[in-house]
Amino acid sequence: MRQLIGMIKTPLTLLALAGLVAFGGIWGYRNATAQIPPRPPEPCVSTNVGGTLTPHYVTLRVLNAGLQGGLAKRVSSAMRSYGFNILKVNNTDQRLTDTLIVGNSPDSPEVKLVAGFFKNAKVQGDGRIDHVVDVLLGDSYAGRVTKPKESIAVSGPICLPALPASVASALPSPSTSVSTQPTPSTSTSRTPTPRHS
Repeated sequence: MRQLIGMIKTPLTLLALAGLVAFGGIWGYRNATAQIPPRPPEPCVSTNVGGTLTPHYVTLRVLNAGLQGGLAKRVSSAMRSYGFNILKVNNTDQRLTDTLIVGNSPDSPEVKLVAGFFKNAKVQGDGRIDHVVDVLLGDSYAGRVTKPKESIAVSGPICLPALPASVASALPSPSTSVSTQPTPSTSTSRTPTPRHS
């Protein structure tokens, strides 16, 4: 009887160990190949712009939401020439006809300033905490305004993305501090599909 138990015990132990190794391998593979979650956006910074918001304080993502190749690249170059900080130029899965400006709120000064640069632009807010402004360009992009208003009056500090050191040093020394105001969570970001911007 002991010999029988010994003969059964060894294969069962080996089988259990093989199962454990297989489970560990599958678990490790799944975790190694899992998509890394996107980094949460940095909260905006309360910035004193001296009563006037100019493009130099505003950060944009310019996204092609249509099929016109190179549109986002051309528009981002034009916006950069006015002093806007361009964070990203890419495509989006969202399909649009017109130009859509998306920011924290339709009434945010940075959203109003950007919208004033485009003809027939629609404005939308999604409560994003970083206050970066997205410019989504649709298939019937109407173009930019010939002589846009390059500043907007504001009262007191406003919440804006932290500027890169090279940009911040070129501006008149504004006072900044991290915002402590509660803000809604950001909307989910879409993964861009490869196309010609």
